[in-house]
Amino acid sequence: MHSFDDYYYFYLVVKHGGFGAASDASNITKSKLSRRILDLEAAFNVTLIQRSTRHFKVTPLGQEFFAECEKVILQTECARNVLLKQKSEPQGLVKISCPAVMMRYQIRSLLNQFLKAYPQVKIEMELTSRRVDVLHDDIDLAIRTNFQANEDSSIVVRDVIKTTHCLVASPELLKGRVIQYPTEINDYPTIVLGTQKPHDQWQLRRLDNQEQIDIPLEPRIKSNDLAGVYYSVIDGLGIADLPYLTVEHDLAAGRLVHILPEWCSNIGTVQLVYASRKGQRLVMEKLIEHLVEGLRANAGSHPGYAV
Repeated sequence: MHSFDDYYYFYLVVKHGGFGAASDASNITKSKLSRRILDLEAAFNVTLIQRSTRHFKVTPLGQEFFAECEKVILQTECARNVLLKQKSEPQGLVKISCPAVMMRYQIRSLLNQFLKAYPQVKIEMELTSRRVDVLHDDIDLAIRTNFQANEDSSIVVRDVIKTTHCLVASPELLKGRVIQYPTEINDYPTIVLGTQKPHDQWQLRRLDNQEQIDIPLEPRIKSNDLAGVYYSVIDGLGIADLPYLTVEHDLAAGRLVHILPEWCSNIGTVQLVYASRKGQRLVMEKLIEHLVEGLRANAGSHPGYAV
């Protein structure tokens, strides 16, 4: 296939009515324009332009060829405008992974604000507590809560804010009993997140003196999704460790009881995970910025977030 540049050079020369005018308009030398069009004519054994020192005329074949070249050039301008518009207004599809409970209580309102502000943005959501691999699972942005340091240097992990957890149970399960010591937890069935751990435990830290204690567990229920833990504890099936943000309204309504409130059961880090900053689309830049600012603004002195 012949070089597209030659079609473009021919288009310029015909559009501007001569080699000199085309050179002035494009900053491409007259000699280069002339040589490339001669090469184009030779390649197809045709005459597109009849020229001499005083004469410049486009042949009928050249006129027909120019009309087709013009269509192609205009189409490339449309394609270029798409890229220029992308630089000025976020648009396009973003594939997001996020746990369902986290989406409901932390991300949903922020994501809805973003979508209303930028109507050309489309979102595809995978709601899961599974630790997705953004490089291999075709995910642009993974939103998650992590409890361990990141060890994968091939991805960008943005720590945004820390969230507090608490131990909760239903009044139905406790039957009026007040748990006063961590060791009493094992008098009840427990519910945990994660099905692959060989050993389960909760590490508790007392808020007033930072005393720590590990509570080994033999869970009655294990769930690979936080929603499974939440609904199991609501249904009175055991004690669970859940984000305060998730159970805040249930505690206020009396549907759940905060066990050992003087102890902190866990602190997680909300993270945004994506493949690379290099060549990042505007829609990704803006969405990440919006989520970071929104999550941090929502924190304030809210007990669901750690200082």
